[in-house]
Amino acid sequence: MKTLKANRRTFLKASGAGGLGLILAAQQAPAIAQKRPPNILFMHLDQQHWEAVSAFGCQHLHTPSIDRLAARGTSFSLSYSANPVCCPARACWYTGRASSENGVVMNDKWPIAKEMPDMGQWFSARGYDSVYSGKWHVTARPLTKSFRVLTPGSGIGEMTDGMVSRAAEGFLRSRQRSDKPFFLNVGFLQPHDCCYWVFEHRENTPLTRFGPPPADLPPLPANHRFDPNEPAPLRALHSGRHHRSKWTAEHWRWYLWNYYRMVEMADAEIGRVLNALDDTGLSEETLVVLTSDHGDGLARHALTSKMFLYDEAARVPFIASMPGQIQSDQRDTTHLISGLDVAPTLCDYAGIDGMPKARGVSLRNLLENHQTDPWREFLVAETFRSGRMVRTPEYKYIAYHNDPVKQLFDMRSDPGELKNLATDASKADVVRNLAGRLDTWEKHLEAYPLKELPPKRARKRKKS
Repeated sequence: MKTLKANRRTFLKASGAGGLGLILAAQQAPAIAQKRPPNILFMHLDQQHWEAVSAFGCQHLHTPSIDRLAARGTSFSLSYSANPVCCPARACWYTGRASSENGVVMNDKWPIAKEMPDMGQWFSARGYDSVYSGKWHVTARPLTKSFRVLTPGSGIGEMTDGMVSRAAEGFLRSRQRSDKPFFLNVGFLQPHDCCYWVFEHRENTPLTRFGPPPADLPPLPANHRFDPNEPAPLRALHSGRHHRSKWTAEHWRWYLWNYYRMVEMADAEIGRVLNALDDTGLSEETLVVLTSDHGDGLARHALTSKMFLYDEAARVPFIASMPGQIQSDQRDTTHLISGLDVAPTLCDYAGIDGMPKARGVSLRNLLENHQTDPWREFLVAETFRSGRMVRTPEYKYIAYHNDPVKQLFDMRSDPGELKNLATDASKADVVRNLAGRLDTWEKHLEAYPLKELPPKRARKRKKS
């Protein structure tokens, strides 16, 4: 082997040239590529009961697509809407703020705070292609001001959810690979069509044109009854003026059967989107979240629809999946989850700033089994302008402003919420504690000065 020998002068010359070469190489070399943020697929149903999924034990329907997503990821059984009404729940998702802060306290009449950004705007400003297909329904916030819109909206789920899923499918299948991740939102309307079933099926009307013999209809739930001493807003829902108060047991069972068919319609469209995600090879790099704005009475407490704080309306499914990161086939039955957690979770996975003053927390550590700190001890939900719910792992406390009737339920021994313990002397300390937590929570919020929109006719006149 030949040995090189160099004197001091040639060594310095060579080393100087080499050092300069290294500097030039470093200047000319491409920067080390940072890991690309994940894509985000946020799918939401409308009026989906938290338990109406075959993977969660419901034997009256078949939901292979939702089951597939649950098997791929983690689902939460103690997941609650921040406000179990369409517009308010959605405004809470997209702002991360409580209804009394973002201004949307009920459907259609109360506009979202103009100065408050939504997730579409937030993600777009931070490098995401923010895209939307389907139902939006956030009062006074034009969808086109927040997202790149694929569909003109949605009307009746049975008729339009196929359009919504096909638009999302087309987006996924035609998307060119780029450094820009996408934030695809897919808003399905089903099983919300159950509302139309209620409107159309009054006493002495045909119950369905198809279906099983009456003996094979789903049975009535164990809590198909209610306390006549409820708070006033709940008594109004049970008023004899509503035609469902005249329904027979058979009527209620047909309602259940039809509701489950509408869930299956939504499940088929979810499957179409998931298939597109798999076929294009995007599953491994996409966070998928599926939830609902609120649930449905589903004959519990002799109620249909929403706008109340019993679990049937307030509790919602929540599933998240991302292969290789989120635990698969896990069912979390202990941690309390809020619709306010959606924005912090998506921002966390995207690696972007959290939304201003968001009230929820990221679920990432729970989803990836890294949780070491104590989780929240309670959560709060709102409804109407005055209803409030405090939920702990053991109890639920419900109070309406200026209504003397309070409700307290032991959710472990009485999951059907049939026995109100609020006036039980042995639970006085529990009531005080939960009322105090609610008071502390509300003082922490920055209440938005509510201003009801004028009627639609007046709005049209003003524009003209």
